[in-house]
Amino acid sequence: MSAESRKAGRREFLRNAGRYALTALLGGGIGALVARDKGDGEKCINEGVCRGCSRLRTCHLPQAMSLKEAEARERRDV
Repeated sequence: MSAESRKAGRREFLRNAGRYALTALLGGGIGALVARDKGDGEKCINEGVCRGCSRLRTCHLPQAMSLKEAEARERRDV
């Protein structure tokens, strides 16, 4: 095996390793964002007053879920 083909093989290996590392890093970042969006460990920013809260649509706390269900029932009953 010539020195030139070894350099090319090493270069290709390093390129592929870099690509796989970047892919894993991006996948991990996306996974972290998805997990964070689920509301695990979510805290209320509005002292339990859900009406008018900027996070109501994405909030998964019990008070917010209850308000969203009640509003949905009101819309169905009207």
